[in-house]
Amino acid sequence: MTWFKFLDKSCNPFLGKSWLFLSVKKYRLLMIVQTLLISACQSTQLRQPVSLPAEATVTTANFNHAMVSKAGITTRLHVYVEGDGIPFESRFVIAQDPTPVRPLMLQLMGLDKTQSLYLGRPCYFNRSLPQLADDRCNPRIWTSARYSDEVVESMTKALRNHLVSHPARGITLIGHSGGGTLAMLMAARMPEVDQVVTIAGNLDTDAWTRLHRYTPLKESLNPVNLSIDQLPRHQLHIGGDKDTNIPPALAQPVLSRLGLAMVIIPNADHNCCWINHWPQLLHQMDAQIEQ
Repeated sequence: MTWFKFLDKSCNPFLGKSWLFLSVKKYRLLMIVQTLLISACQSTQLRQPVSLPAEATVTTANFNHAMVSKAGITTRLHVYVEGDGIPFESRFVIAQDPTPVRPLMLQLMGLDKTQSLYLGRPCYFNRSLPQLADDRCNPRIWTSARYSDEVVESMTKALRNHLVSHPARGITLIGHSGGGTLAMLMAARMPEVDQVVTIAGNLDTDAWTRLHRYTPLKESLNPVNLSIDQLPRHQLHIGGDKDTNIPPALAQPVLSRLGLAMVIIPNADHNCCWINHWPQLLHQMDAQIEQ
């Protein structure tokens, strides 16, 4: 039995009994067509829901957002924004659930002694809490429109909802990967934010899609178009010298235009080993604010 029998016919208009009679040459051609067609399909596979801490809550803006709040020793607020997670199961198959299996930013927040908030992205963790179920979710929100105006606006509103009951004296937005993209875009809309920190941040989404030959994110905003006047004075951009997903060189033209340089962490890649470096990087963040 070939793997062909396991394909979902709803995603394959060519799939049927006739494939049994294809010549080898035609079969190979069909396989190529199948690969192209599957780009329009969404995976039917679902992983186990990711567990959120017991104290997780939900706030509603344009979308529902998971939030995990943590008390700290200062009145300053650190806001953690997760990366893109798993938007695709493979290069051509969209995931039904983009939630990361091991949310890095939740782990980093656990090491932070400052008052902190984990701010979930729209349509992430929807299977983790019943209250997060959201009919407004569709694959656009974690693929082509992942950094769109509607997403950035919802993230901004969700954070401001939190600030109503948890006022802060100074706000740092911290984002990993695509969360860094959102942190930059949010900071440009929130004058109350006085520091933005990106970890392996995607600061030029067009350059990133060109690098990997991905489809351009035509429904999304790109931080490369932000001016220095739109962003807070305090910025810290951190990259790993082994990162092949978002190489530090990809952000350098953006940072040079802003008069900034990236902090390069030796032997770090896109996901490893930020937990080991985070305590020291937190000190750098604090020192920058005190300048």
